[in-house]
Amino acid sequence: MKPTVIQFSRTNLRRPSLVTRCPLAAAASITDDFNVSELSRLMGKSEKTLAAKLSNDVDTHHLNLAEAIAITELTGDERILKAWALGRDKILFQIPSTGLTDDEFADVLLTVQEASGQLASTVRKARADGIISEKDYADIHLSTVTAIEKLLQLDAELKAQVRVWGTDTDV
Repeated sequence: MKPTVIQFSRTNLRRPSLVTRCPLAAAASITDDFNVSELSRLMGKSEKTLAAKLSNDVDTHHLNLAEAIAITELTGDERILKAWALGRDKILFQIPSTGLTDDEFADVLLTVQEASGQLASTVRKARADGIISEKDYADIHLSTVTAIEKLLQLDAELKAQVRVWGTDTDV
């Protein structure tokens, strides 16, 4: 499969659909939300060098994998990882925890239905004017991912409740 090539310019790097699909653009957007000076200190890097590596306007410095991992770990922000996955037509989900009480399980079951309803509502609103904008799609994508995460939580909990009483042939 041939990788997707995306053309970037200063004006389109901050558009949600491109930022979420390009790990380099996602890395550049880190500077919007985090203190580069503090990150560089924690990473043992020069602030000027790290700023250059996070800039899409500098071709002399390039962010390496270890630095991208360090930024992700230090900030707790997974935008680089998520953008890389999405750019490869993949999506990441948090591994759900298990061990819910019966009431918590019922709540998860209800939140699955609630998330599905929210997704339907988001799609309906986006289509109301006959045009789905970048913002509309970003909202739909978020609702879709949220619904899937709720389903995965339900699935993990049900799997944890499976009891082995013998083999399937004993039925």
